[in-house]
Amino acid sequence: MFGMMVVTILILLTFIMSLWVWVPFVPTPNKVVDHMIKLAGFRGDETVYDLGCGDARMLIAAKKKHPGIKAIGYELPIGVWMLAELRVLFSRQKVDVRLGDFCKADVSDADIMLIYLVPEVMNTLKKKFDVELKKGTKVISHGFAIPGKEHVLVERCELPSWNFLKPPKQKGPRVFVYEW
Repeated sequence: MFGMMVVTILILLTFIMSLWVWVPFVPTPNKVVDHMIKLAGFRGDETVYDLGCGDARMLIAAKKKHPGIKAIGYELPIGVWMLAELRVLFSRQKVDVRLGDFCKADVSDADIMLIYLVPEVMNTLKKKFDVELKKGTKVISHGFAIPGKEHVLVERCELPSWNFLKPPKQKGPRVFVYEW
């Protein structure tokens, strides 16, 4: 009994400590997820990556709408990765969530990239994408532009307002679409 309590506490502490990394875990709102999937223009047989996939919600949603895709996510903090694995398990979708640094991952087989990362990472990603992505790969970015890369499309995703004194919709985050 005591040993099980110690293991539980250690797992909980590992989860909490793993949340403090230099890139925060901020989940993408589901309305934005749906908008990104729509803008990706899936055919249904693509290989799609989510770098810094958080709780894997984008990959799970994409897989539910397009069961034929190959969905791969990368997450570095072990606690967030564990959360993603649990969400994938409960969703019953075949999504591959990998524990590791996406900067070291080979993404050359990607057809679509879904990303929601801080601006400080975007320069590194642009260099990685320039080297690894094949011609025609779509990159859909929530909130942040990729410096030095011309977007094909940028749209705002309207979000419902949580303030009853404001109009029912508010301008939400921008979603950028790139093609390599």
